[in-house]
Parts: sequence; C-alpha cells; structure tokens
Amino acid sequence: MSEVPTQHSEMAALGTARRAVWIAYATLLALLVISGIWHYIQQHAQVAALLVRILPLVLFLPTVLMQRRRGHIWLTALGVLYVVQGLMIVSKGGGSVLVFAEILAAGALAIMAYRYARLRGRLDRRVS
Repeated sequence: MSEVPTQHSEMAALGTARRAVWIAYATLLALLVISGIWHYIQQHAQVAALLVRILPLVLFLPTVLMQRRRGHIWLTALGVLYVVQGLMIVSKGGGSVLVFAEILAAGALAIMAYRYARLRGRLDRRVS
C-alpha cells in the first residue's frame, strides 16, 4: 500500500531542504571568496574578478532569506552555471582542490534549491 505524504512530513522535508540550501549557499560563497583571495594573493586576478564571481550569488540572498519559490528556481539555474564555470576551469587545466570543491558546492546548491522549490510548490498547491 502506498503512503500519501502528510502535510507534516512535507513541512519537515521543506525545512530540511531549506537548511541544505543555506549550507550549500554559504559553502559556495565561502569557497568563491577564498578562491578569489587566493588568486589575488598569487597575482593571477584582480579584486574585480572576485566581485564578478560572487555578485550573482550575493544578489540571490534576499530570495533565500524570504523563501521565494520562484527565486529558488532561478537559484537552481545559477548553481548549474557555477558548475559549468568550474568544469570550464578544469577543462582549461586550472583544476585545483578549490575548484572541485566549488563544483560540488554549486551542484549541491542547484539540487537543493530545486528540491526546495518543488516541495514548496506542492505545499502551495495543497493550501490553495
């Protein structure tokens, strides 16, 4: 017999997904900052490069804070773009531990933002 998920279990799953989005978001942001500072110290990049890499992620902070479903859908796309960016860096021979960690964090952000948006959509449809 298949069990229909209760609203309580879906709320718990939504809370778990929200925490996972926060963890992946903070991890990716920290890795981007650390990587940018590292490249600046090594004189491979300017401060502007750091700002360009973190700015899209920082612009999504209100979405994460206000728990907007549509914003989490866009955050999924942004996570995928960060994964692609990391893969391009690796393909050009720039693979380092930081780049691989960024790819993993961006992938986790994309997956968990998608999960949050999907669970939130189910709950919103059930309420209305």
